[in-house]
Amino acid sequence: MSEKSEQMKTSEAAQALGVSENTLRKYSQAVEKAASPAYFPRVKNTRRYRPEDLTVLKQMQDLVKAGQKVDQAAQELFAGEKEEAPVKTAREDQLEAALAAKDQEIAELKEQLAQLTAAKAAEKPEAALEPAADVLDLPDFDDGFLEDEPVTPEQKRAQVVADMAKSDQEVHEELLSRAQENAAKGAPTYRTLADMQLAPKKTPWWKKIFK
Repeated sequence: MSEKSEQMKTSEAAQALGVSENTLRKYSQAVEKAASPAYFPRVKNTRRYRPEDLTVLKQMQDLVKAGQKVDQAAQELFAGEKEEAPVKTAREDQLEAALAAKDQEIAELKEQLAQLTAAKAAEKPEAALEPAADVLDLPDFDDGFLEDEPVTPEQKRAQVVADMAKSDQEVHEELLSRAQENAAKGAPTYRTLADMQLAPKKTPWWKKIFK
């Protein structure tokens, strides 16, 4: 037999206890007040009574017959079984109030941060800086005019030997050729052609005496 099939209706439980249905309802309300509002199972919002419930109600009936009131009898039977809500101390109330204030402060800071982020996103990006006109007008120089090509020691020695073998006229012509190449390429020339002319050789003083 299932537990649900053992449950009795109000009329059946009242008949088993030998009391009226109104008296049974009064006892049931006192039990729910002393123990729990959900002490008795319900079907369609109607109480159902289990065999153990009839035992408790029979004990209440005996206490009432002994001179106790219904509520007193229920409290005596269920003393210590009803859970009382814990009482908060003043310190707990203070902590809860402080936490609530902090939560409010955090919420306000989050709102301010969201507003700043939205305002920053709405700002127009700054215009990119353009190079000055005088910088744009500067000519592009070939790297060859700024840096010499790497020369190995062997090449340098060979160049020195070749330069020693050249005559003054050949050196003069080579300088003029390089100057003309630089001028054709548009490279800045810091020396004039006059500066590159070979100075006339001076006659030693002793040749003037013995001439």
